[in-house]
Amino acid sequence: MAMFGDDQGKTEKATPGRLAESRQKGDTPLSRELVQAGVMMTAAIMIWVLGGWLVESFAAVMRQGFTLGIGRSVDQIPFAEQEVLGAFECVIWPFATLVTTVVIATLVLGYGQIGFKYSGGVLGFKLEKLNPVANWQKVFNLQAVVRTLFAAVKLVALGGVMWLVLGGRWQTLLRLHEQPVAAAGEQVADLAILLLMLVSGFALALAAADVAWQRYRHQERNKMTKQEVEDERKRNEGDPQIKMRQRRARNELLRHRMMEEVPTADVIIVNPTHYSVALRYDRQVDRAPTVIAKGVDDVALRIRELAREHDVPLMEDPPLARALFRAVKVGQAIPEKFYQAVAVILSHVYRLRQIA
Repeated sequence: MAMFGDDQGKTEKATPGRLAESRQKGDTPLSRELVQAGVMMTAAIMIWVLGGWLVESFAAVMRQGFTLGIGRSVDQIPFAEQEVLGAFECVIWPFATLVTTVVIATLVLGYGQIGFKYSGGVLGFKLEKLNPVANWQKVFNLQAVVRTLFAAVKLVALGGVMWLVLGGRWQTLLRLHEQPVAAAGEQVADLAILLLMLVSGFALALAAADVAWQRYRHQERNKMTKQEVEDERKRNEGDPQIKMRQRRARNELLRHRMMEEVPTADVIIVNPTHYSVALRYDRQVDRAPTVIAKGVDDVALRIRELAREHDVPLMEDPPLARALFRAVKVGQAIPEKFYQAVAVILSHVYRLRQIA
């Protein structure tokens, strides 16, 4: 069993298609360390910001409780329901603000890394999850070792931070009972927030390394062989041989349609050995003479044969035939620079028709 090795032959960087497929299966470079550290830091900041509000709200509820009297049953307290609702409303807003902020931070830190996209690949029963060999490999792999190292570093960091914060304050903490409750509570709260801030700050620094590690491992997991890259390219772009056959079929269809237009031409301008360009000019439809067919060599010869079969005039003008072939596509009107030369040829064709 290869504990740390990758699949043999997978040397190519993952393509966007492979990454999208991986995402669909639920494989993402999510750093849970970043989510945990960010939520911890958010909670520390919000407790620091809202601490006074929270303490004052709970203190107000307690004062109201003492005012109503200790030892009396609910039946003996007038408007008991209103008092309970009032106490609830007093503490719900700071508490809800804290919880809502933490939930939003969790969503932002989680989906901010990988984006939001539903993946059905992570749901449902999978038989391989019951395979003890596969599960054993998940326990003993590089990712598991790295997670263990991260946990060990966090544990050492937590101990170090606690010693840094509390090491010189043991005597003070042991005498808290000698101080007024408010003063003792304020000291404990300040130490707790400082401890939480330092721990979450170190955890964020560690999370930055985990983000880089998760993205690196995600790329490594999804590396491809050269054959896989080639197969995906063929799926996306199509097999070159199939594309060539399709292109030939398409060109053949276009050529067939072009040949069907040759009998409707007014004139075929030719270079006797190479080029043929069929022109049509209908004053009611065309703004200028239009190329309805053109070809070189064998195609040019076929155009000339069809023209003879349907009594379409052939006019030799090698320079014009070459220029029209190169400059004008089938179905396009000729540019203005060819007007005079083509007009001379069409005039000659029309005179021949009148004589005939």
